[in-house]
Amino acid sequence: MLKSKISKLVGSIVWVFILVYGTAYLFRLLFGSYMLEGGMANTSYGILALLCAVPFVLIEITERRKKSTFDLALISLGLFSILFFLVHLVIVFSSEAMQDGAVTRALIVLPLSALLIVATVHFTVQHEKTS
Repeated sequence: MLKSKISKLVGSIVWVFILVYGTAYLFRLLFGSYMLEGGMANTSYGILALLCAVPFVLIEITERRKKSTFDLALISLGLFSILFFLVHLVIVFSSEAMQDGAVTRALIVLPLSALLIVATVHFTVQHEKTS
C-alpha cells in the first residue's frame, strides 16, 4: 500500500506540473505569449505547480480507501484543469505581461481554487458513500 500511495503522490505532482507547463506552452503556441514574463524559465510556473499540487497531495495522504482516492483525484484534477485552462486563457488574451501584484494574486487564487475543488469533491464523494 505504501508503494501505491507514493506512486499516487508522485503522479499527482507530475500531472499538475504537466498541466501548468503544458498550458503555458500550448498558449505560447496558439497566442504567442506566456502568462508570466520570461516564459518557461520563470520560476513562478514551478512555484504555481507546487502550490496547486498541495491539495491533491493532501487528499492522497489523508484518504484511506484506494478506489475513492483515485476517483477523487481524477475528478478534482479534471475540474481544476478546466478552471486553470480558462483562467490562463483570460490572462493570455489580456496580452499584458503580468506585474508582480498579478503574479502574487495568481499564486494565491489558483492554489486556493484547487483546494476548494478538492475539498468539495471529497465531501461530495463521502456524502454519496454514506447515502
